[in-house]
Amino acid sequence: MDNQNSFLGNIRIALGLGAGEERDKSHYPALFSSPDTGAIVARMQNRTAEEKEELVNLFQENARALGIHTHIALTDSDAAGIVVELIRSKEPEFTHTKHIMQHDHPDIAALQLWKRFNREAVTVHTTFSADSELREKTITSFIGITAPVIGVADSATVIQFTTPGQPRSTSLVPSIHLALLRRDRLVADLSEAYALLGEKGYPDSFVFISGPSKTADIEAQMVHGAHGPREMHLIVLPAADGPLGKKEISL
Repeated sequence: MDNQNSFLGNIRIALGLGAGEERDKSHYPALFSSPDTGAIVARMQNRTAEEKEELVNLFQENARALGIHTHIALTDSDAAGIVVELIRSKEPEFTHTKHIMQHDHPDIAALQLWKRFNREAVTVHTTFSADSELREKTITSFIGITAPVIGVADSATVIQFTTPGQPRSTSLVPSIHLALLRRDRLVADLSEAYALLGEKGYPDSFVFISGPSKTADIEAQMVHGAHGPREMHLIVLPAADGPLGKKEISL
């Protein structure tokens, strides 16, 4: 207790507070004020085409520093071709067969991967929540495919919800993570991301992903894949049809 009181006393001295003086939140309005989410959302809705393109370029620039490989798809068909080529060119680390785990999501289902490998030794699994063998299939898979709900340009981060049919294991267990993100899901920074999350309501679980798993704990040597995927690819899909509006940027 003496150590605790001494520690707190040092903080009070540093803050210039007397022994019995209490701080009041009203003295720090900027720190405790709530952001104007309406203004933030309006800013996103009113972005010009040039500003949206700048967000894509900013994400790409920041992604390179984090080891994220970014691919720009002009059409959904282009996106399917990119994913197929990645699956064909990558080799699994621990097995001789290629198993792919994909989220139960319409953007991923539209790729129709099950059709594209009907004559190749590639097995595509989908994370249907009723599948009793989902855990075993995920462990066997060397590539996991997800569709994040938001991308944050200034930190090259994708935000992935954990929901039935879209477990977080798909982005954490396989050696390679492929993420498909619509252009209209890309925001500038975390303040915009939280504005969108606040409008929808926070889910029970979601993850922020900024590149492949990495650690330099041992002899300050960078190692990828220590606690998750060793490789990450982001495929930027075209925006949804129609001008950017409330419907498009809502989650």
